[in-house]
Amino acid sequence: MQDYKIVQRSLTGGPTLKNPDGSLAVQNFSEFMSYLNEQYLSQGYKLHTVNVLRYVPPQENASSLMEYAYHLVKELE
Repeated sequence: MQDYKIVQRSLTGGPTLKNPDGSLAVQNFSEFMSYLNEQYLSQGYKLHTVNVLRYVPPQENASSLMEYAYHLVKELE
């Protein structure tokens, strides 16, 4: 039996940005990798696949970003 998780994020090489309501808009790639490791990979999940959902080219005063879907699987006993 397996447990399946999907984590979707818009990532950038620049700083993490929040929406006016405080929710995450775009996350720094390194910060996201730390989160992914802490919340999932260190808990026994394995990275199954990564899909690129969308590319947003650089805008004025903003770096480009990519939206990804990380598919994770954990074997259950």
